[in-house]
Amino acid sequence: MARPSPAERFATKTTPGPIPAGPNTPNTPCQLWPEGSLDRDGYGRFWLDGGYVPAHRYGYEQARGPVGDSLELDHLCSVRRCVADDHLDAVDHRTNVLRSTGPSAVNARRKRCVNGHDLTDPAVVHISYPPSHPHGMRKCRGCARDRARRPREQQFAPVVHLTTHHPERTAA
Repeated sequence: MARPSPAERFATKTTPGPIPAGPNTPNTPCQLWPEGSLDRDGYGRFWLDGGYVPAHRYGYEQARGPVGDSLELDHLCSVRRCVADDHLDAVDHRTNVLRSTGPSAVNARRKRCVNGHDLTDPAVVHISYPPSHPHGMRKCRGCARDRARRPREQQFAPVVHLTTHHPERTAA
């Protein structure tokens, strides 16, 4: 009996899943990788040529060709187990992160600061480039001004003169 090819082994492992809901998701069902063959981050692992490769990457490359060196695959359906090639998009790391639901992506999509200032107005936003954020980070000018003003207001607090009580001296 002939040994099955990697493509045949790959096809037998997937099972149809739900059709993802959302404006930018494909209208086809997910192809789910078995739960017993997931890595610690929840992505499928596929045994190929003596080692494991990401299952979604293998499926994408078989259907659409190689993924560029500077690109990674973004799951449009947000299901890490999904290996359907039409649910994957080859994008750079920044795009992949900003499409996610992580803190960086949430803050990048934010239109107002916590105090309600408009973060889409360039006059309100200052972009700083500290070493920890080489691509820059947004800061609300109004909130920064208020933060800087708070310690100074304490310095200029009104002075209250205390009346001291001097007991009368008595002759000894």
